[in-house]
Amino acid sequence: MPSAVLLFALQAGAGEVRFTGEGHAYHPMWSHDGRYIAFEVNRYAGNIDLFISEVQGAIAKDAARVSMPGGSTPFGGSGQVTINPVWHPERVAIFEGSNQGGQYRLYSYQPGGGAAFELVPTSVVPGDLTFPSVSKDGKAMLFVSDATGRGDLRVRDTATGKITQLTQTTAVEMFPLFTPDRANVLFTRKASATEDVFSLPAAGGAEVAVVGGGGDQTRPVVAEGGRVLFFDGARGEGLWDLAVLDAPGGAKRTVARGVRLPLRARPSLSPDGKWVGYAYDDPTKADKVVLARVDGSKTVEIHTEFKGCAEPAIAQANGRVLLAFTALPSTGSDWRFLYVMDVTDQLL
Repeated sequence: MPSAVLLFALQAGAGEVRFTGEGHAYHPMWSHDGRYIAFEVNRYAGNIDLFISEVQGAIAKDAARVSMPGGSTPFGGSGQVTINPVWHPERVAIFEGSNQGGQYRLYSYQPGGGAAFELVPTSVVPGDLTFPSVSKDGKAMLFVSDATGRGDLRVRDTATGKITQLTQTTAVEMFPLFTPDRANVLFTRKASATEDVFSLPAAGGAEVAVVGGGGDQTRPVVAEGGRVLFFDGARGEGLWDLAVLDAPGGAKRTVARGVRLPLRARPSLSPDGKWVGYAYDDPTKADKVVLARVDGSKTVEIHTEFKGCAEPAIAQANGRVLLAFTALPSTGSDWRFLYVMDVTDQLL
């Protein structure tokens, strides 16, 4: 039986997240407790800045720019690139950073602190470090290093700083993620012109294929009941569906066709793993964000007055559910902005 589709419009308790200067806001990522939201601002002037805003209810304070060691101007062509933020449970943002076109390294920043600091010295692991991902308990962090091969998986112990290499292949590996119990690592590998999802024991061992086939299957996340959600490009170049494996070895189920692929983000899950958010690639549907139960039982459409809605991110804080997304205020607008709203009542 198809899920019921409920439609809602924006209401009170919502607003734009402000930041200094002009630029396109992208890639919102909530802290675990919904207290902070990090996002990128691309100014198309040789730099991408990372901003963090403190959120109380659905009201976001003016966002503060994260400074890198050696960073320069607050906005403009500084050459600083700070992207792809994730969060440690203790309200620490971890992100990829590069100064003046240099290598991408991993940095850590606590809201309200000074400049970010580098997590892994080049003397320990040289080269580009990308795709950070922190375990649910905060005890370990996965990342990709190009020091060997074309991009291999490594894990960093949070308490000791010890680095362990998990893979060493000639293929490109991306989007690593611990399962909630930290027993296994999901990741994707690009080989023979397609990207597929694999699983590997975190303690080491033989990997297994999770999902593959025609086109790319990418950016996996683990939802309620161990379901694996991912973006599925099997229908062809530039066509993306949101799909799920309800059980290991089972057939994939399409949650939504023709979704808009986020700039860098995985499918947006609520912290309890029960809801997934997405937006459509079709311009006629680009004024709304959709929240769907992962088990297929319910779908809620949030209609807005905006255009080009994209990149939803879901948080749960103090018994409330918050939704962030990027959008254009109207057709032909210069800059994409970030919007936050309380959607608790719509999901009841």
